[in-house]
Amino acid sequence: MRVAWQTVAAALAPVWLHAATTSAEKSAVHVLTDAGFDAWSDAQELALVEFYAPWCVYCQALAPSYERAAAALEQYGVKLAKVDCTEEQSLCEEMDINGYPTLKVVVNGDYVAYNGTREESGIVNYMRRHQEPPLPAVPAKGLGKFKDSAEVAVVGYFGSRAPEFGVLEEVARELRDEYSFGYVDDKGLAKMQGVPVPGIAVYKDGGEADIFTGKLTTESVVKFVRATSVPVLGELSSQTFGNYIRAGIPIGLIFYNTDEMRNGLESQLAGLAREFKRSVSLAFVDARIYAKHARMLDLKLQWPAFAIQDVVRRTKYLLPSTAAVSETELRQFVGKFAEGRLQPDFKSEAIPQRNDGDVFTLVAKQFNEVVFDRTKDVLVLLYAPWCIHCNRMAPAYEELGRSLRSHRNLIVAKMDATANDIPGSDADLNVPGYPTIVLVRANDNRIVKYHGDRSVASFTDFLRQHAAHGLGVSEVSHPEAAAAQPAYTEVHSRNVGFTPKETRHIEL
Repeated sequence: MRVAWQTVAAALAPVWLHAATTSAEKSAVHVLTDAGFDAWSDAQELALVEFYAPWCVYCQALAPSYERAAAALEQYGVKLAKVDCTEEQSLCEEMDINGYPTLKVVVNGDYVAYNGTREESGIVNYMRRHQEPPLPAVPAKGLGKFKDSAEVAVVGYFGSRAPEFGVLEEVARELRDEYSFGYVDDKGLAKMQGVPVPGIAVYKDGGEADIFTGKLTTESVVKFVRATSVPVLGELSSQTFGNYIRAGIPIGLIFYNTDEMRNGLESQLAGLAREFKRSVSLAFVDARIYAKHARMLDLKLQWPAFAIQDVVRRTKYLLPSTAAVSETELRQFVGKFAEGRLQPDFKSEAIPQRNDGDVFTLVAKQFNEVVFDRTKDVLVLLYAPWCIHCNRMAPAYEELGRSLRSHRNLIVAKMDATANDIPGSDADLNVPGYPTIVLVRANDNRIVKYHGDRSVASFTDFLRQHAAHGLGVSEVSHPEAAAAQPAYTEVHSRNVGFTPKETRHIEL
């Protein structure tokens, strides 16, 4: 399939390049190179830059809309530019470009992610909206309408010269794609709203305010806004899961399978949800739709059921199936979690009775003990049994283990990542797709990701370069046991539960 796409892209690229070349004089899109990139970026009050590859089909599809948007935005002083990452590889690496096309907004030399659509109208509207003040004044008479018109409205009660204004303005600049921001300079109205002056309040669906009370910094306000943006005892779905992820608070998932069950639990748990909302966001999950997520949490498929999922730390806590999902049981369970008195649950296969093969078989129950043994370098293959690319590279990986078996300070290991959770919260152990290979070094336990091809020679070179104990010069001499093509199966939403980007192989 990879070859087929490359063939198609290669066939289309000359046509696209020809069109771009013949219309270069008329193009409103600026072409950037490494040489003038920083100077151009620093000079832009607001601009948009596309990082692309000429062979990329999606880049080719975007090109006409991007050109028209550039022409439409010229009259507003907003420039659009592009960088060919096949020509400017070092620049694209510096800008952390991991896929094509990647669009980034530049404001006075600072780059942030573009979160709009890729149609002409979407690009134009998004950039025009970013020309407006991030923190506009809200008239006193218009406050009610402002709150009601937004799912989440953040309001500052102070004047534009107050020091708090600058902090909230920075927060608004960062989060305005997600929430609505404004400020009201009216002490009487603030008193009516029950907000101290100066003060910041977050309103959800026009309801009661959550008032910020912490130390005023951009970071603390961002954290507060995200944390209070999710409803108390809301509904978790593919549409709302991203909001819960961004809130950064562990999620208490209440699975139900009838409307009557949900209504009964809601009346029981509303007070509990309000009490613990800073520690756990309780949310309902319809098991008729998302039973797969319960299965991945390793819950028994009997309803109601409850689990706490900490996406940030990649841990989960399961209410025992013998316990009732009731206000009394959940108060005790959630209370222990909030106090740090619960131990996380990890899905794990049984520890093998014999483990004397050329490749060590890891399971979650012994993961930390084996992988983070500081006396050994440990190469870990995280795979899925159904992954074609994993199966194709298996002979090469087995050959590697056989060739290096005599190294006492090196373990070549593998783990079925669909049957075992990965204990710990280290981001370098995230599994965006299969196969994923990492080296956990001896001595410092530093994690090094493997990005080479799937050949024994490449594996060996990687270990020579990165293993703390190193390798000799010529341990491995054998024919290649796998194709060098680094094919890869990305983890999709069907393997996870809610949305692929936020939950990609959390295996919770």
